[in-house]
Amino acid sequence: MKRTHGLALWRAGWLGLFPLLWALAASGRAPEATPAPAGEAAITAPTTARVAAEQAASSADPALEEGEGDPLVAPQLPAAEPAPAPAEPAPGGPRVSLIEQAWLAPAADFDARVARTRRTALELGAWSLDSAARALAVGDGQANDLERAAAAVALAPDLPAAHMRLASALWLEGGEPFAAARALYAAFASIGRHLEASLWFAGSGLFVLAAALVAGGLIAAALAGAAALAPAAHDLGHLLPRGMPSVGRWAGLAALLALPLALGEGGLGLALALLGVAVIYGSRAERRAMVIAAVGIGIGAYPAMHYAGAALAALPGDPVAQAAFAVVHGIPTPVEVERLAQLADRDPLAARGLAIHARRVGDVARADALYQELLAAGADDVAAQNNAANVQLALGNTERAIELYDEAARGESPVVLFNLAQAYGRAFRVEELNQTIARAQRANRELVARLTALQGRSANGFVADLPPAPALFWSRALRSGAGADLAQEFRDYFAPGRLGRDPRAFAVAAAALLFVGMWFGARIAPSHSCQRCGERICVRCRPHGSSGDLCDGCYTLFFAPEKTDRTLRTARVNELRAREDRIAKVHAVLSLLVPGAAGLLARRPMWGWLGAFCFSLAGAAVLWRHGVVPDPLVAGAAAPAVFLGAAALAALLYAIAVGTSLAARRQE
Repeated sequence: MKRTHGLALWRAGWLGLFPLLWALAASGRAPEATPAPAGEAAITAPTTARVAAEQAASSADPALEEGEGDPLVAPQLPAAEPAPAPAEPAPGGPRVSLIEQAWLAPAADFDARVARTRRTALELGAWSLDSAARALAVGDGQANDLERAAAAVALAPDLPAAHMRLASALWLEGGEPFAAARALYAAFASIGRHLEASLWFAGSGLFVLAAALVAGGLIAAALAGAAALAPAAHDLGHLLPRGMPSVGRWAGLAALLALPLALGEGGLGLALALLGVAVIYGSRAERRAMVIAAVGIGIGAYPAMHYAGAALAALPGDPVAQAAFAVVHGIPTPVEVERLAQLADRDPLAARGLAIHARRVGDVARADALYQELLAAGADDVAAQNNAANVQLALGNTERAIELYDEAARGESPVVLFNLAQAYGRAFRVEELNQTIARAQRANRELVARLTALQGRSANGFVADLPPAPALFWSRALRSGAGADLAQEFRDYFAPGRLGRDPRAFAVAAAALLFVGMWFGARIAPSHSCQRCGERICVRCRPHGSSGDLCDGCYTLFFAPEKTDRTLRTARVNELRAREDRIAKVHAVLSLLVPGAAGLLARRPMWGWLGAFCFSLAGAAVLWRHGVVPDPLVAGAAAPAVFLGAAALAALLYAIAVGTSLAARRQE
């Protein structure tokens, strides 16, 4: 597929992460070395290392709010060291991320560095440090592959690629197949919790489904129409001058079928023309199958492909969403921060991203002002209220923080309840503290235990920010026109004309062909072939001949044998049986080689459409097993595992459809 605008946006947005990952890996190669003091190291470090370390705070995701991380895979972190004091920014220079400081500050060992970074990240709302996990997975250092993979899962428990990397390490290095299987399961389970992964998998999956619906419908319509071409050519001869040879009839039919191609409608127009022929000459079951095929083509080509493109381009196609997402992940560029600042007064997502950035760099007063504006504008979601309460708590306004926590706790979020308990503790309200901790433990005992362990021995207390809800990004993606270029390019391959650009034109054309075909087929008495010998039966050619399934000769041969010579009858029956055997062998070959042919030949047209769809689904899943657009470093080996698994399931259904159709034909 040639590069589209949406694909170019995606690659431009994500392929630039590779040098940052390499710089981050380089910054962590000697974790036990004693670096300069935290503030000095953060300020004097090279720019690439600073940005790369800032990338370690990437991929905030609210999934762990519900405690869905896999405790059997993610190692339990030791008690975290208190985060270093925020470094003062260089005069006139940008502020340094607190997460970056936590990563680069001196540490006793590798585990202490990871635990401290994890604690600081959760405190600032970065629940899944994707970039740090990627750097640990691909970098080198004193830790072995298994230790680095385990640390990657600890830092990014919602990143499917990290779990897949751990599964590989457990299998190859650890020799623990059951633990590897649990890690594999955790990778699949984390797809829905990770915003970026869910967008990418949803978009790629919808694209594969759309391609299968379109291809399956086109194949079913083409096969059914091709099977009706012979009687259609014969009947067309009655409209042409008398004595027109057979080749002239076929030429006339070909001209009619090629009319949509001449009008620029491409393969979709030709398929609709064949669908119309199939409706005219088909049985009631075949007409129902053609309706299903037309509906499948419409769903696949328009709404399914639209939502696929919207999901795939949700972040690259929306500059504000991309900048906000980058801030949440801890790797914003100055341009992205400036973009949020320019749009914060009229875009709530930009204001939210700017508030998160201010909190990340230690500008608590600025973060408080932005959160108060968001709350005044009606932002009553749990994340905004919880984060605003955390800022109030940091400013010493404990009672106001408790009020905001109470409002946010209506959803019984264990994170909010844990934070509320910390506020009660600072206010010395012991009874409310105990009641709130009990509520939090009822909501998610394991997550509360993890947060308590991360709190460690810190005298400053610990409360956790929450990232924006994924619904904010999903709603923007579905409302935007992002991905329209990708969807249109897909349709251009088989529908370059108006039918491919306007879904209403396709709906009107398909409905007209179906209704007119049914009406026309019920009134013209279409010709058909004798089921025994294949002779053409046409009431216009022989008004007084047979109009049933058998011609006059076969009817007499099988139902009036007394009117025939015994020797001639035996020879004719043997000849017909030999013909049936030859046809049966040809049909068996076609059933196995041509998708959808088995059901059509067995007079099970719905099985024919199902076979064509399953074959197309299996082929599309194999073709795009690595995704439709490049993996933004979130899926890893999970992508081919998911899509090849879907291809195997579709292939099994296809085999069932073919086998059922062949069995039905043998019974006849």
